[in-house]
Amino acid sequence: MPIATNGTHIGSPVKTQTPVQEDDDDSRRELERPVDVKEDMRQMGQRQRVTMILNSSEFRDELDAIITDALKHGPHPASLISLQQISELLLPHTSRWTTVSSLSRAGGSVIVPINDIRGVDSTTYSKSERLLRCKLASLYRLIDLFGWSQGIYNHITARVNQEQEHFLINPFGMMYHEVTGSSLVKVDVAGNIVDPGSTTYGINRAGYTLHSAIHKARPDIKCIVHLHTPAVAAVSAMKCGLLPLSQDALFCGKISYHDYRGISIEDDVKKLLVEDLGPINKVMILRNHGFVACGETIEEAWKYAFNVINACEVQVRAAPIGLDQLYLPSSEQQKRIADVLQGNINEASDDKKWKIGELEYECLMRILDNAGFRTGYVYRQPLIRTIDKSATFKDVEVPPAASSATSFVDAGQTQTEPYSPSRQAQHLTQMKEPHQSSSEPIVVVGAASKGIIKRDQQNNAIVYKSYYGQNPFSHMDDDEIEKYKREVEQNQIRQQASKKNALLDEIRSGSDSHYDDQVDSFNTSGSGR
Repeated sequence: MPIATNGTHIGSPVKTQTPVQEDDDDSRRELERPVDVKEDMRQMGQRQRVTMILNSSEFRDELDAIITDALKHGPHPASLISLQQISELLLPHTSRWTTVSSLSRAGGSVIVPINDIRGVDSTTYSKSERLLRCKLASLYRLIDLFGWSQGIYNHITARVNQEQEHFLINPFGMMYHEVTGSSLVKVDVAGNIVDPGSTTYGINRAGYTLHSAIHKARPDIKCIVHLHTPAVAAVSAMKCGLLPLSQDALFCGKISYHDYRGISIEDDVKKLLVEDLGPINKVMILRNHGFVACGETIEEAWKYAFNVINACEVQVRAAPIGLDQLYLPSSEQQKRIADVLQGNINEASDDKKWKIGELEYECLMRILDNAGFRTGYVYRQPLIRTIDKSATFKDVEVPPAASSATSFVDAGQTQTEPYSPSRQAQHLTQMKEPHQSSSEPIVVVGAASKGIIKRDQQNNAIVYKSYYGQNPFSHMDDDEIEKYKREVEQNQIRQQASKKNALLDEIRSGSDSHYDDQVDSFNTSGSGR
């Protein structure tokens, strides 16, 4: 078809633009708008439509149903995990345990390892302090994963030792998910920094006041957890305090209370804190503030904190119906239930005695390690079952090439003998030649085989006809070998002395001249040795 000079096809209708009315301000403004502004407005409209879809309850219900149905059929592919992460991002969570347990399926995200004490830093701390640092840093990570942290605020401290009164605390300026074993700051009871750790941050002296006062007055306490979650803060503002509504509340035992006096580092505040806590209690609610959970171990302090937060959440949910409508057990029932709850801790295992919180804390450390946090935690009861090496191994369990012992069946009796290639070759030869006489020597090619010797030197090689005996010194170390050498030398000396005495006794019965000649010859032969 011919084409005109203006680029249009001849004969085809040319589209004519509708003239824009001068009074149409919106159309004129649309035409005069720059291209980049038009693109921004287009993308803004798309984002508004996507936001409207994501916020719709129908979309959430459908997405949740798809993920729930797909996760029932394992294994989980990466696409389903991605959908689940989208659902966790969009849908509200009702249980913090779901967030922590989902770490076992997490992947693809960069995780800062907890146990980062390596190289020269490992020689700076003792073994017990390294383990304590990793365990305390792991507790910071757990509190962050449970959603109990509030930015850089709140603190957890642990006593390093009783002699020097040194304590570990988080550097003031780091989030809880950033705390590692090497970043913890070591301070004394007065708050002076002994070891700044691997960061350049200091400590919050006002926040450390509460910890230093309790640590100084209660040497039995090793770890202190201070938090103020919304549920605990709500209960701390109630005049009734924490009510014994649940097992979590009963587990905490007797609870102390301290009236709120603001953030202060004065000595009179420290004295009141110690007096309100008392000499026995390990849980104290700070009015209009939060709570303090103490423990003789880090595990015990975490256990008390976990129960206090759960108990406060139960009370906050039950309070709207009216406190007078709540059923409270009697004092006798409270004491009996508390004794049963804490008594069951030692009956969790038959062969190991667990202290308060140790069994649960070890389980949480296992979850963190499986998720890639590298806690450095030393497990008291690993999941891997130990193998009894004293039992006779089968070829299916351990291949012969990788084992040091094997079994041979002879006349219906099984005997365990050292594994030897020569003995195995003899066994195979006898199986291949059953008619061969047992009196004929069987040449077994061992380490002196001509096959591993150069061709021009094979005539000088010797093929052994006897089997190699087991090295009797293979199971001995250097000290035992030296001891054996000394025993051999002493035996040689004793044998030489006994021979000399026997010869002297024999010569004494003969002539004197013959005696002298024999003595001289014996001394000459002895000096030659």
